[in-house]
Amino acid sequence: MTPAIAAEARLRAKNQITVPETIVDLLEAQQNDLLVFEANEHEPGTAIVRAVPRSFAGALTGTYGTTDDVKAFLREEHADWER
Repeated sequence: MTPAIAAEARLRAKNQITVPETIVDLLEAQQNDLLVFEANEHEPGTAIVRAVPRSFAGALTGTYGTTDDVKAFLREEHADWER
């Protein structure tokens, strides 16, 4: 098993970070690629970062309405889970 690569980045104003070059290289990411951050409330302080394959990014844009439509739907669904 290949050892994990550790790198650090400082969180700046407006929640911006610069992704370390070693991580960008391992993700095979390029400028303007979409990176997805997954966090679990049961594991505070931990997140997984994934690069979205360029062929996927934006492929389904508009399929389920606007971004605001999707966010509203997800908020409603999430609220139902807590009832």
